Amino acid sequence: MSGTSERGFTLIEVVVALIIISVAFTALLDFLSNATRKLSHSENTFDNLLVLDRKLKLGDHEGLKIESRSLPDFPRIKEVTYSYDGIYFIRYEIR
Repeated sequence: MSGTSERGFTLIEVVVALIIISVAFTALLDFLSNATRKLSHSENTFDNLLVLDRKLKLGDHEGLKIESRSLPDFPRIKEVTYSYDGIYFIRYEIR
């Protein structure tokens, strides 16, 4: 038997494998962090949409920003925009 062994991995192979695994986990954690942040933003947007919808259905305009304007090309049509925390609803009325 000669003095070399054919079994096992060299130190370089183990280090390279650990580096690949650490890069993969870093990418996975970054992906999960972004997904969590986007989920939170989506939930906040949906909650604001529900508040705006409820307020409009109940006729409660407190806390809503309301803008009204006549359309230049159609003077008989009035555009009313209701907005709440970045969410808006546009309603058209015929005068």
